[in-house]
Amino acid sequence: MFDLREASRDRWLWAASTLGLMLRVVPWAMWPSTECIRDECIYRTIAYRIVAGDGLTTSQKGWLPAPGYPYLLALSKVVTDSMQSVESLQVVLSVLSLVVLYGIAKEVFDRRTARIAAFACAIHPTLIFFATTMWIETIYIFLLLGSILLALLARRHATLRLGAGSGALLGVAILFRGIATYLPPVFALGVLWPEDAWKVASWRESLQKRWKSALALGLATAITVAPWSLYASPRQGGFLVSDATVGHVMWLGNNDYPPLTFDYGIGMLTEDLFNKYLRTGRRPCDRTEPPVKSSRCDVATAMDWIEDHPAEFARRIPVRCAQFFNPNSFLTRHVRWGYWTGFPWWAKELLAIYQVACTGVIVIGGTLGLLARGRGSYAWMSAFVATYTVFASAIMYGMTRFRLPLEPLWIVFLAGLLASPREAWQALRGSPVPLSLAIFLTPILGYLMLWYLPTGFPMFW
Repeated sequence: MFDLREASRDRWLWAASTLGLMLRVVPWAMWPSTECIRDECIYRTIAYRIVAGDGLTTSQKGWLPAPGYPYLLALSKVVTDSMQSVESLQVVLSVLSLVVLYGIAKEVFDRRTARIAAFACAIHPTLIFFATTMWIETIYIFLLLGSILLALLARRHATLRLGAGSGALLGVAILFRGIATYLPPVFALGVLWPEDAWKVASWRESLQKRWKSALALGLATAITVAPWSLYASPRQGGFLVSDATVGHVMWLGNNDYPPLTFDYGIGMLTEDLFNKYLRTGRRPCDRTEPPVKSSRCDVATAMDWIEDHPAEFARRIPVRCAQFFNPNSFLTRHVRWGYWTGFPWWAKELLAIYQVACTGVIVIGGTLGLLARGRGSYAWMSAFVATYTVFASAIMYGMTRFRLPLEPLWIVFLAGLLASPREAWQALRGSPVPLSLAIFLTPILGYLMLWYLPTGFPMFW
């Protein structure tokens, strides 16, 4: 069980936090970001419009982002006269995410597992890199992990306060990334999860004990999100929870051109090449329409395309999954483009290999850890978040950035595997269903990760 006072006295957690802070601050100090890339530029532009008094507006491509990050950048600009200062907050939140992950692993498993999880998070190269960029992922990961930890504690203590705290963090997460919109019922069910999920009586007992905590989670989420939804919906052309981006993503992923992405070696890395592909497909819906209407139109036309091309849609599912599980990341792209001036080529190769190895170990090892030792509330919440995210990418759009928030969730299961490998193996061997899933999923995940692996290494070209 996780206890904050006990954790504060754990020297291993302090060591992991110190290491994590150093690994984030040193490259940030050596290579401060002075330029923006793609969505970073979009967030900045929209934030400048907010500062100018225009409120949240659509991107140049016509999609409306969730309000959280643009408004945070605007606040940073007003308070500190620099949007770059948000990176300081992200470095702090990235280290705090390490502490929260320690808490989750301690609540689900034990102290040994928690320590391994904390160190794995501290040295994760892509988590380190994203903390010093102007992307949403660092803040979203902190909010997601924080909501999960409070949900687990609300389940154990059956208190309204913890349930409401989990819901409030989840509501803020929705305001930063719309993909979290469908998670509140899942997390509420996580609060209600009984000791023995196979017995009806156990569910009945848990419902009687924890229903107020689960209800508090749902209400707190709704109360957090509702003001923005009520404000934005009449102004953006229809009912809006957080953002209006689904149509744009469906248009990119289900069109006459191949599935597009923006990762190194397989993405549309120049605007000219990107536009060349776009000219071969159908045009997006009218971007002068309000973003909600435009997004709905793009979803409808994408569904029509899928209906007219069912075989092609099916063939693209494994491609998009391979784009999602590509073990390279935006970090690979960043160092390959030469943003870290003076970084020698051999260090780039070692960093790329290290980052690929980390992702591979987390995805494969974490999946085996889930199947071997993953049970109960946390297994339910994390498995649903992962399945839901992979499913959305498979039918719409695959990119490594979408995978990143799942890796901390999987670190907990990897740590559980590493902390007690013999126990994990015995549990896996003694359960035919998890063992069968392990035999089935491991080669599939390995194949998907190897699909685009060579594109991150010029030596393979």
